[in-house]
Amino acid sequence: MPGNRIDIPVTQPYFNNEEAEALRDVLQSGWVSQGPRVAQFEEACARCVGTQWAVATSSCTAALHLALVALGVKEADEVLVPAFTFVATINAIEYCRARPVFIDIDLATFNMDVNQMDSKITKRTQAIIPVHLFGLSAQMDPILELAKKHHLLIIEDAACALGARYKEHPVGTFGQAGCFSFHPRKIITTGEGGLIATDDTGLAKRLRCLRSHGAESSDFERHRGKKEFLLPAFNELGFNYRMTDLQAAVGLKQLDKLDEILQRRIYLAQRYTEGLGEIRGLHVPLTPPGWIHSFQSYVVLIDEDASCSRDTIATQLALEGIATRQGTHAVHALGYYRTRYGLHPEDYPCSLRADRQTLTLPLYPSMKPSDQSFVIERLRALLCG
Repeated sequence: MPGNRIDIPVTQPYFNNEEAEALRDVLQSGWVSQGPRVAQFEEACARCVGTQWAVATSSCTAALHLALVALGVKEADEVLVPAFTFVATINAIEYCRARPVFIDIDLATFNMDVNQMDSKITKRTQAIIPVHLFGLSAQMDPILELAKKHHLLIIEDAACALGARYKEHPVGTFGQAGCFSFHPRKIITTGEGGLIATDDTGLAKRLRCLRSHGAESSDFERHRGKKEFLLPAFNELGFNYRMTDLQAAVGLKQLDKLDEILQRRIYLAQRYTEGLGEIRGLHVPLTPPGWIHSFQSYVVLIDEDASCSRDTIATQLALEGIATRQGTHAVHALGYYRTRYGLHPEDYPCSLRADRQTLTLPLYPSMKPSDQSFVIERLRALLCG
């Protein structure tokens, strides 16, 4: 049995010597800021996601913020968003001085409950941010119908869901923009980093401008045009949300492994489901027929009447060398949003339950079958003993 340290992490990036060699090549080139590797990474990501354009950013939070700004979401506008998500989703709305309108979730999927959306739409509603949480697509057909009916923008938060599909269609391709994350806990990583996928040529151009202080052209574009001595024009307020060539070089090698990474995650998720699927008081993740779950995280729900509480399970597993995490937050119950909008934790009961009763189990491509079997064994012992 492992000692009193974390031997089995929640996640672990999947690297080999290829990433190190790619970084060395960039360092030797002398071009380490946004440049040719970023352009290559964007082209590769657009092909992977299935959109015409991809715009790399410093994070998915930056991607969400840029998308909202570029699409015209402004102060006092309202944006529909699930109450159960990582706080960055909501923060991006707040950065625009727009108002998040929380929607409770469906506990079967941990995604936005589409049946609660229509009643929340007002004359100020401008956009919907469906979150494809933990790698499972939101229910996009009714969301698309609602957006069409009320003339709303759709900005997908696909931070967790590179490679996921909804009825054969890749996530990130349904709305005006799809935003992805390359944080170390995500499907592939560039250390930190994000991306906006879109088919809108004008939007892509504006996003490229806004991510670099509002510059009309990038250093790389001016270099290729042999007029690098001229500084760009700045005709609007922008941000410093650029990705570096160091990050993009890692991302290109990670993209080469994407199919392998997804296959391994799905395989490990199936092993968990087979080993845990019949435990009383524990609910394994749902994958509806025809959808592809990319399993950025394998998140279970522990019933209130289970033989052990979520927190007891997490504490005991940690003592045995197994790291776990809370699924994510019910953002409406966090101090800033609770205070700012006068909310109560009980306002969104399913999100609150998910906040208090979800548990993320270790899952990563290099996970050993013996380690996963140990996790399953210990969970079964705690809940079935």
